[in-house]
Amino acid sequence: MVTKKKPDPQIYLKTAEAIGLQASACVVVEDAIKGVQAAKAAGMKCIAVTNSFDAEKLSEADLVVASLSEVNVSVLNNLTK
Repeated sequence: MVTKKKPDPQIYLKTAEAIGLQASACVVVEDAIKGVQAAKAAGMKCIAVTNSFDAEKLSEADLVVASLSEVNVSVLNNLTK
């Protein structure tokens, strides 16, 4: 279904379409630079987790966390406002 690799946003745009959401209503969780770039290029919010890269390299994300335990419903709601 996907013919282009990240950082092309195709995978995220197709996913949003498949679940019937606007890209702007989606939040992507990523741990890679190209993934963050793809999410932002798709017009989505992005939470980056510093599993693979340090926070500075993931700074294009809307939020950078050390662990997903830092993410909750309130955080997600604030990102999508």
